Amino acid sequence: MELIKGDIYLVNFNPSKGGEIGKLRPAIIMSCEEENTMLSTVIVIPLSTVIEDNALPYRYPITKREKLKEKSDACIYEIRALSKIRVKEKLGQITQNELKFIQKALCEILG
Repeated sequence: MELIKGDIYLVNFNPSKGGEIGKLRPAIIMSCEEENTMLSTVIVIPLSTVIEDNALPYRYPITKREKLKEKSDACIYEIRALSKIRVKEKLGQITQNELKFIQKALCEILG
């Protein structure tokens, strides 16, 4: 499976610990194709259907599209690296503008 930055995949976040996001849920691939080919892990931002208004830069709204059936929030503050064996089915992709905005928000969070 070729994992491309900006693609949305179904990812298994279980088991989770403490306040970590869990469950089988969509996530945006954030690592570059070169790293995704070389490494056994992938960097993702999970999506949540619990929408929080005015939560930037921690969350960014993603409209439903392709196989992503519900409007979601990209939980930017929940970014993580996971084993690629947790990555399941491709659901869609975000636009380049959405990707740029999420990357900018991530930089803002990381200071």
